[in-house]
Amino acid sequence: MMRNFLLTLTTTALIAFPAGADPSQQEVDTARSECRDAFLARDAEAYMDAAASMIAWGSLQNADWSREVELCLAFAEAIEGASLDTARERAAGLSGVVGPTSAPSSEVPAPQADGPAADTRLADYISRIGADGADVEAIAREIAADTTFAPPPSPERDALEAALNAYVRPIPAAQAERNFVAYQALARVNGENQTYTDKAASYEQAIEAEREQLQRTARALEGRLVRTTAEFDGSSWARHPSSPRFQDIRNYVTLYLIEAGSGQKTLELFFNYTSRSGWLFVESASINIDGQTTRVPVGQWLRDNDTEIWEFASLRGDTAVTLARSIAEADRAVIRFNGQQFYDDYVVSDGDKRVIREMLAMWDVISAE
Repeated sequence: MMRNFLLTLTTTALIAFPAGADPSQQEVDTARSECRDAFLARDAEAYMDAAASMIAWGSLQNADWSREVELCLAFAEAIEGASLDTARERAAGLSGVVGPTSAPSSEVPAPQADGPAADTRLADYISRIGADGADVEAIAREIAADTTFAPPPSPERDALEAALNAYVRPIPAAQAERNFVAYQALARVNGENQTYTDKAASYEQAIEAEREQLQRTARALEGRLVRTTAEFDGSSWARHPSSPRFQDIRNYVTLYLIEAGSGQKTLELFFNYTSRSGWLFVESASINIDGQTTRVPVGQWLRDNDTEIWEFASLRGDTAVTLARSIAEADRAVIRFNGQQFYDDYVVSDGDKRVIREMLAMWDVISAE
């Protein structure tokens, strides 16, 4: 729909301007640069002047130059205050062409032959990635998955490539998945740069190696769990050897493997608050995962004490697994324990996230058996 709309928009903008002699290469280069610079600066006046220059050319014989015009006109939606109607009026003044309402009624524009829809993906990606609050990670994923996207060299392609490089540069090397997607997107944008392809392949290998290591750890982990079995009915709960042994040590979130006496297994996501200075009387908790806050869907909060106090709650089943995966994969996860009068925040440690990842990997192995 977007491509057809832009094609219609371009046709409407040019319909009152008859075909004439094509502009010179210098005129095309100048107008293209002015359009790009105005877009990057979000300068509506400069953009409408550049668009007017292109509209004034009318229908072009050179297909490549026609695409340059279409790309420039597609920027109008992304620039606040820009109007193609205004650009068209300015174009009329540049060319001396009278608008269609002043033309004799007998003069009807010849129908234009249908052709393939213009490829506006480059313009669309540039517009979205340059917008305020743009989700660059999501755009990079979309580009990486767009297997037919291979824009030819142009200043616009350079602008998109620069934006993606600015995004990937600060990503830590340890975040192999994000780096892989970003370099895969860069390889789509500029397939001539072998560095992007090589880096994408390198991070893909790192992801596979990490996955294989996690699988090996998962297969061995079940036998290493610290297990507590109820004498009465044979049920048990088991914790990761690296998870806290006692509840009164620190705040934490972790996963336990719960097994009923019948042998049925499930995962329990466990939240624990502890303090040496007094009760918080936790009534609820919320969690912020990479900027998105949700309520922790647990029921009753329990509490106990000796020289320290601890308050805790848990949930089981699919909800527990889904939330645990979000925590394990987060760059930053913060749990807020909401008390009767005060609250306390706990930033989930890398150690807790590692434990949860390994418990989830073990669970995936157990569930597949």
